[in-house]
Amino acid sequence: MFIFCNNFQNSCIMERIFRRIAMSALLLPSFAVTSAQRWVEITDDVVPMICISETVNEAPDVVEIFQNSQSVYHHDPRAPRFVLVDQKGRWGLGIGGYLQTKIEYDFDKAVANVDFLPSAIQRNDAPSSQYRMDMSNSTLFLKLVGSSRILGDFIVYTSADWRGGGLGFQLQNAYMSTKYFTFGYTIGTFMDINAIPTTIDYGGPCGMTFYRATQLQFRYGFDFGLSMGIAVEAPNVNATGGEYIDVGAQRCPNIPLFVQYNLHNNPNNHIRLGAVMRDISYTDKVKGVDTDKVGWGVQASMLATIGKLQLKGQLTVGEGIGSLVNNISNIGVDVVPNPDSPGKAMMLSSESWYAGVQYNFNPKWFASASYSQTALHSRNGYAEAHPDGFRKGQYAVANVFYNVSDNLQVGIEYLHGWRVDFDKRTFNANRVNLSARYDF
Repeated sequence: MFIFCNNFQNSCIMERIFRRIAMSALLLPSFAVTSAQRWVEITDDVVPMICISETVNEAPDVVEIFQNSQSVYHHDPRAPRFVLVDQKGRWGLGIGGYLQTKIEYDFDKAVANVDFLPSAIQRNDAPSSQYRMDMSNSTLFLKLVGSSRILGDFIVYTSADWRGGGLGFQLQNAYMSTKYFTFGYTIGTFMDINAIPTTIDYGGPCGMTFYRATQLQFRYGFDFGLSMGIAVEAPNVNATGGEYIDVGAQRCPNIPLFVQYNLHNNPNNHIRLGAVMRDISYTDKVKGVDTDKVGWGVQASMLATIGKLQLKGQLTVGEGIGSLVNNISNIGVDVVPNPDSPGKAMMLSSESWYAGVQYNFNPKWFASASYSQTALHSRNGYAEAHPDGFRKGQYAVANVFYNVSDNLQVGIEYLHGWRVDFDKRTFNANRVNLSARYDF
């Protein structure tokens, strides 16, 4: 990480900058311990940083905020390498990201998605194999950190990748966070990012809750390892309309909450319980009235670290939460038409789960594997009306990662998926992923 001061008031600024550049190369290396749950996933990995600042004694305070606020989600970037620090060393603007190139090869049926989603496994006349290269996960970000008398330490963060249409820029995060509050667009509250298994596949296990939302979140942590939070989130509904119902504007926010206990105040050993309430609005075209359906979800997750071994797991059940669950968020099952009652919508119940393991051999190598499943349940003749509709998906993954250097990581991964439809037909697919990622 390189930190530059914006002090332009002295006419000798260039001389001082060059002098400090020379001195920093010899005298100012510092080290930042990175999180065990980021992409690198190595607990004692050390990243060297060089600080060049008019107030070098103050700069480590800004560096500490960057490191402590680094996202634990493995597809988010590391702490930035380049930071602009103000004259007093209290504010820092970080610029960073990563470039990732993936090679994907599907065989014994192809998946019609850059992410390996069992619900996207192609049926019948699907190609038997498919080769693809992808760099859309590559990410850029800006991150402002600082400290004020009123807010304490705070973060303003925005990031984007190229997963938009036609490799267009797509917003991933845009939020401000303080000790107790987060407001803006970021990862949803009804999920446990600490316990997400590590995969090259951006989608991840099919039974994992994953979504992003504009939100206002409040959280509070106690000294003995207990924390809790509640949020108001903008609803993102993925539903199936039809001749008799229309799913459009929403009138109520999602309300997720959680309680988490960290053993010995260590987030790498925790259990978490969560819940969410959703009110999904729709129009009954038969009666010409607006109405709604109330959905709900409950979740339990855990992360256990035993030496070099990590165990991860999650179980989620509910109704009307399809857009919050990884594998069924794109098939329109938040609400669906009720075949027995034209003009009425209904919610399908679902359960989703995953179990994963990771082993860190040394600071250079680690490996992980996980197994996952998502299932939808029919009601009121839905299965008979949609015999080729998705009923159950399973996802198995195993991978190995190697840290070539502090910045460069390579990995190889094997995935196998199953899709079972309501007519009980089963379809399988396989994929091999190769990845090279450089963080800056």
